[in-house]
Amino acid sequence: MAAATSNAAMAAPAATPFAPSAQIRFGANGAMFRNLIPSPMLDAQAAEEFNQIVAGAAHVNRLYSATDDRVKRLKMAIDLLAPYASKWNDQVKSWKWEVAVVKSPDIRMYCLPGGKVVVYSGLLDRVKLNDDELGVLLGHEIAHALREHVRERLGEQQAAQMGAGSIPQLFGLADLGAAPLGIGEQLVEMKYGRADETEADVIGADISSRAGFDPRAAVTLWDKLAAATRANKDQGFIYMHPYSPARRQDIVKRLPDNLALYAKAVGKTVATLPDYPASGHSRTTKVTSQGSSR
Repeated sequence: MAAATSNAAMAAPAATPFAPSAQIRFGANGAMFRNLIPSPMLDAQAAEEFNQIVAGAAHVNRLYSATDDRVKRLKMAIDLLAPYASKWNDQVKSWKWEVAVVKSPDIRMYCLPGGKVVVYSGLLDRVKLNDDELGVLLGHEIAHALREHVRERLGEQQAAQMGAGSIPQLFGLADLGAAPLGIGEQLVEMKYGRADETEADVIGADISSRAGFDPRAAVTLWDKLAAATRANKDQGFIYMHPYSPARRQDIVKRLPDNLALYAKAVGKTVATLPDYPASGHSRTTKVTSQGSSR
């Protein structure tokens, strides 16, 4: 257990700035807002939106093909995570998982309702996530979809626009042909609240740990994202997903429970798990274009 304890601490908090503030969700009103938009309707709109993103990116030659190693790596990680998502939302059984990787320097990833995952290649090429970090981040984004945070937020918008006559376009997708890689103000400006992030951290860690991704990677993951996106206070990843010292500490506090799930998934005991490098580097690749060794 000594190794796990030393790794759980993950050293002192990284010297990176954090989001100065975060929106608070509407709490008990969340379910009411979600119910304003039926899940099947939102899933259908999300599928249409995803298809438009794919078509638009392909039109301007900014979509990686299914044979690209980036796409293969993501698909394999999602295949590992998906079986553990249904316990959190029965509707997952009907989701048709798809992934698109858009050529862009932007550091961005999101999971649309219905299991449609969009990744901007800057996240993979610039941040250099190891496989555990990628799995943890995918679990986090999937958790946002499982808990229907987007549906709730759009329901809030709908409640404010009662009488308009129709539900607004899901994310206000821009024409990628006319404005390459523009995916609309609503998504770009959608900032999750503290409660949203806590839910996504808890559920995402459960999913990714059971799938065999080391939960200790969450600390190095978010520290890397903070370092890479701290300068962009409007659309930076850590401002869209508020990352504070308190959130970091909460992640560390939950590590013992998640380490037990991870150890079971990889056929070890917590005490025999190897040390996790504080930098997140030098991890053995477990998801590759040739397949998974899990």
